[in-house]
Amino acid sequence: MTRMADVTPSKPTLTPPSADLPDRLCTWCQLPMKKRLVGGKQFVHYTCPKCVFQHTTRLGPKPPSPAH
Repeated sequence: MTRMADVTPSKPTLTPPSADLPDRLCTWCQLPMKKRLVGGKQFVHYTCPKCVFQHTTRLGPKPPSPAH
């Protein structure tokens, strides 16, 4: 009989609620934009609900460039 090792599931990474993400007004309409996390939770993607203008910004510092 083969026994499985006791495996404890890892804690899920908590996603900050959209209320914790920085707000942004549309460049064109000046309306509050919808926001969501993308790119492995490294970026905030904004979309205007009226004109569908889009903007993406990085959360946290930019990683160092790879050496050539």
